[in-house]
Amino acid sequence: MQYRGLVGGILVSCSAALGVEITFSFRAPDATAVYLAGDFNNWAGNIDGKPGDESARMTRGADGTWTKSVSTEALLARYKFIVEHSGSARAWMPDPKVADRDGSGNSVVLMAAADMPPLARATGIEARGNASRIAIVIRGTDGRLVDAVEVRSATGAGDRFAAHAVSERAVALEWADPSSVLDRSVRVRDNSRYLGGGERFNAINQKGNVLRMASSDHPEEKGLSTYKPVPFVISSKGYGLWLDSTTPSTFDLNATERENIVVSDRNRKMRLVFIAGPSPQEALSEFTRLTGRPAVPPAWAFAPWKSRDVHKNRSEILQDVRLSRQHKLPASVIVLDSPWETSYNDFQLNESQFDRPEEMFDEISRAGFVPCFWLTPFINQTNVTDMKGIAAGPSPNFEEAARSGYLVREVAPPGQAPKPMLASWWKGTGALVDFTNPAAVEWWHAQMKPMARWGIAAIKCDDGESTFVSEAVFHDGSTAAEMKGRYAELYLKAASEFLEKVRPGDHTLLARCGFTGTGRYPFGWAGDNHADFSFENGLPGVILAAQNAALSGLPFWGCDIAGYMGDATPELFIRWTQFAAFTPLMMVHMQSNKGPWDYGEEALEVYRRYATLHTRLYPYIRNAAEEASKQGVPLIRPMALSYPDDTAAAREQFQYLFGPDLLVAPLYQPGSQRAVYIPRGTWVNYWSGQAVSGPKTIVVDAPLEQLPLFVRSGAVLPMLAPGIDTLLPRSAEIDATVGCLDDRIVLEVWPGDQGELATVDGLTARLGRSGTQRILEVDPGVRRPVEVRLRFVRPDCNVQRRGGVMAETFRDKDTIVVPLGDLTQACTLLWD
Repeated sequence: MQYRGLVGGILVSCSAALGVEITFSFRAPDATAVYLAGDFNNWAGNIDGKPGDESARMTRGADGTWTKSVSTEALLARYKFIVEHSGSARAWMPDPKVADRDGSGNSVVLMAAADMPPLARATGIEARGNASRIAIVIRGTDGRLVDAVEVRSATGAGDRFAAHAVSERAVALEWADPSSVLDRSVRVRDNSRYLGGGERFNAINQKGNVLRMASSDHPEEKGLSTYKPVPFVISSKGYGLWLDSTTPSTFDLNATERENIVVSDRNRKMRLVFIAGPSPQEALSEFTRLTGRPAVPPAWAFAPWKSRDVHKNRSEILQDVRLSRQHKLPASVIVLDSPWETSYNDFQLNESQFDRPEEMFDEISRAGFVPCFWLTPFINQTNVTDMKGIAAGPSPNFEEAARSGYLVREVAPPGQAPKPMLASWWKGTGALVDFTNPAAVEWWHAQMKPMARWGIAAIKCDDGESTFVSEAVFHDGSTAAEMKGRYAELYLKAASEFLEKVRPGDHTLLARCGFTGTGRYPFGWAGDNHADFSFENGLPGVILAAQNAALSGLPFWGCDIAGYMGDATPELFIRWTQFAAFTPLMMVHMQSNKGPWDYGEEALEVYRRYATLHTRLYPYIRNAAEEASKQGVPLIRPMALSYPDDTAAAREQFQYLFGPDLLVAPLYQPGSQRAVYIPRGTWVNYWSGQAVSGPKTIVVDAPLEQLPLFVRSGAVLPMLAPGIDTLLPRSAEIDATVGCLDDRIVLEVWPGDQGELATVDGLTARLGRSGTQRILEVDPGVRRPVEVRLRFVRPDCNVQRRGGVMAETFRDKDTIVVPLGDLTQACTLLWD
């Protein structure tokens, strides 16, 4: 097959046997020499210097047009012309006949535009192809050509596929053979950086790794294992790649083949979805739109949670509640982890463990807490009797579930009735509930009803990784391989639907397992980590896991302060606390069963400070949570997501943005200093008020009580008033001494010349400057008490309301406080 024609301003000859020959031309009659500098000779990114290879010299025609032909198999050409004139400097010039340019000013041309016609188009991305080649073409929001990648099936040319638009911003390629299950690999010619792949503990950039897209309960050193795999990555070339499959698959990201991503799966169909960027956030937003985003959890879910590996009795439950209030530690959720039932999982409260339960739950409620109950998807035939009151088994509901076909079944020999597939797990031997069976889901909900008596508001969904499933039979005919990723979604969906029945619109889930789309259920936690600073399974890996979850469509996330296994030092407890305060869910949970009060007075004070800050930031977190729900922008925003065009920022793995205006740099190793990369713009040190302009790296002092934290210049942070103990609203059940969520709002205004705020409940604020004066316009939206706090302004600063009226103010350390009282309409403040 051959083709010859013009693309842009160049002549292209295409041959299936010989690849592509490109003839470049440039008219410059007065030039003494013209060189061709392109990605085909590794000069496209160059901006100065003299080409040393005479083979790049173009040939002058009689009419002053310079030409040169180049053979390449590339889909895209990036190039400039280097023009020399006698006695003058050398000039690097793009092709005037080609409109598309890259960031370095190169002309960009799609070589196969005519030879590979469009197969499927969406905004910003299209699939092109012919009998021998497939290409994915990426365009910017302005329509300019950004990049192109070639896609090849492992079976080679002639392998039949289909292409179609999935959405306005995504296209899919599908290879299918309904008659058989095939091992299939697809190569995407891409050698770049890759973000995502699920909650991973190893790194932010996954280049050079082979990621297995299958969940694993892996309490030891994590390596590349994950509780929450997501077969989706974002390429720095400007697109997202999602394998729409629930079977175990692999993403080989330049590990085996330097120039290729190799996606492998064993299935009847391989469906690869290419999602338009070109920015990582645009690709992530479209991925979450396609696969599901969470509703915003209730306010109380964003207050700190208190948990233990085991509460041995009612006294220990009430100790956590009472000491939290006694030490003025904000919290709204108390977790009843395992064991709490008389069998696994019969949902009957073990009253030998928790005697007088009505009194216990009444006190929990009066203190401003809601209960969260732990469960797994097993119904046990035998139980580990690790608490008085637990029966050895079988669980009283096991026989009914087995008889009714509500449990996952074994592959039965011919002529024999299938039996429940029993598996050993850490609480005994049991069978998984078959959530593909609607009747089993309804039965499961009926089993769960006893928890409603105790005011259940949240469920901690442990397990669900299908670790114990090999060969099995499911009600809807799904194979065990197909259920490897799907089981987590069905498990969490069933739990969420139960909560919606008993507590409509006011509940949440916390899950260890996850897969594509499970971020909508909505919280995940990082599983079992060691109480240490190790990179193998300690705090550093958890900081990475938080960011990788965010990059994979799992925006609401938390972890165990200060590591589940082992016994943390006070320093580790403090540093883990500081990190957790800037995650969506802040939870104390550990095998040692300790609380913040068990690490000494200094650690207790630090925990109080950060738990209070996390709680007071609720309006700011609520705004960011709304953005995650509506637009797919995570609360934790890795530098590579926020600053993809800044390579220095993208390399930073242990700092991130929390929401739009807070730059967080946790201490992930022992010590009292760390380097922090300040991105472009001006950022203000939260503790000192010192402004720093980026981009640059600085060394920041971090005494034990301080997390390196910076605020975007001009930010207006919405916060709660001091004295809030719980993010539950005031009710008759809550003791009057407990500070509840109310409608007061505090606006912290940070040094800068401009900033804006719009909260989800209608308040707006705009910061500007006129001459030497700063101007803040506040519209409360609805009547509410408003207080403005001007951070790090001069002590003699004069604050006026518009009209020349002096505002009532008082000084609070580094802050001038302006109480505006019950604000019913817009108000303007001015200060110098």
